Amino acid sequence: MKLIKTLCFTVSVSMLIACNQQVEDSVKTVYKNQPHNPRSKNTFLVTEKYGALTVKEGVFSGESKIRPWSAWWYPINETTLFRNSDSQSTLEKLDYYSKMLFEQYTQAARFEEQKLYRPNEVGWAGLCHAWAIASVLHPEPTVEKLLGGVRLSTGDQKALLLKSYEKATGIANIMYGERYTGSRGDDYDDIYPDQFHRLVQHHVIENKKPFLMDYDPRHPVWTVPAYKVKFIIEKNDETSALVSAWITFASPHVDVQFVGTKRIVKGYKYLLKGNWSNGVLTVKSGEWIEESKNDHPDYLISFPDSIERGSRNPEIKTEIVDSIVK
Repeated sequence: MKLIKTLCFTVSVSMLIACNQQVEDSVKTVYKNQPHNPRSKNTFLVTEKYGALTVKEGVFSGESKIRPWSAWWYPINETTLFRNSDSQSTLEKLDYYSKMLFEQYTQAARFEEQKLYRPNEVGWAGLCHAWAIASVLHPEPTVEKLLGGVRLSTGDQKALLLKSYEKATGIANIMYGERYTGSRGDDYDDIYPDQFHRLVQHHVIENKKPFLMDYDPRHPVWTVPAYKVKFIIEKNDETSALVSAWITFASPHVDVQFVGTKRIVKGYKYLLKGNWSNGVLTVKSGEWIEESKNDHPDYLISFPDSIERGSRNPEIKTEIVDSIVK
């Protein structure tokens, strides 16, 4: 869609200051646009699930009762999980722990190295999706543990939690927006801002729950847990509202032994389109604008309490992991 900015000068007087910078006393930007191509039905699934979106002018904010924790995402081109030159790796510790306390002779480290390790894989491929889920469903491991003669650091415990969620099933049922792969038929604007706004509104503002999102609209996937939002909503014209949104989420770009939440804030700007009546805009569609046309979420995942937990490594037993992280 072609976007046109119309500058409406309420005061025409201008002056020159240092560095020859020209400054207008008052400038308002009104965003106008051409009709968008029809969207597919699948791009309206959020409002189909949670109901129509309505907004008012003002500042609106919310924060989840759950604060997700940060963790390293364990790229699958690294050997950290199954091989450590300084001491036992996380999965070697798990194998020993399983033997000593449960009399189960697992080979989780060997399976990981032989079947799941990909030394030539791209750097972003890893367990960020599993971390995002675990960080909103489980309390953060914050202390080292000595169990059955095995010393398990906070990093070990987080890694085991992530591995126990890497094959979580049921995500497709709570995912909104299709992943962008770069294929010819992909819709780069999806997830559209009206659907984004409604899911965030429902989760964080109305129900104080976190949600997950892939913040990179391109082919790489960076799934993160988001837990705080601020919206500034202004009437743009008779059929639209201008929204500035700030989303706070936990980051996976931390050290393996990091404890706590490394906070990241991303801002987005978009139009919500519909009809104003008595100060309320009933929203029918939306459009990413300015930098957000190229930098907006790829897809969202609602609070993942309905998913079924599992690992791609069959040597990792969920009940044994839970005996460690409980």
